[in-house]
Amino acid sequence: MRITTIATAALLALSSATLATTATAEATEIAPRLSLDTEVKMTHMVDAETNVLTINPEFTYAAMPKLDLSVGTTFNLWEDVTDTNFTDELDHMPILELEAEYAISDSWELEGSMNYDLEKGERSDIKLVASFSF
Repeated sequence: MRITTIATAALLALSSATLATTATAEATEIAPRLSLDTEVKMTHMVDAETNVLTINPEFTYAAMPKLDLSVGTTFNLWEDVTDTNFTDELDHMPILELEAEYAISDSWELEGSMNYDLEKGERSDIKLVASFSF
């Protein structure tokens, strides 16, 4: 089983390196000030010997020059632990990931985020973050 884990990790690293050198990550502009940014992520847990493939589509609206509002969700495309695949995601409503980012200056940024479970009709804790980059 350990050889399978090492082979999977090597394959993931090679695939990631190939994608990184052949394509640039860039949001697709849908309309003025509205873009779609999608991330596909393969995660391998070495000790647990599991693999998970997720996709995270995110819409971003540039409300003002320094304010971005975004909404997205994460879907499991495939998981080898419970043989989960994308059709399982259709059995329930998604959890929306909501975020607002405001750039006070080049160094200061404020961010507010929360998740909203459409199936339960509940929101998570609201997270407020102030960051200073230098």
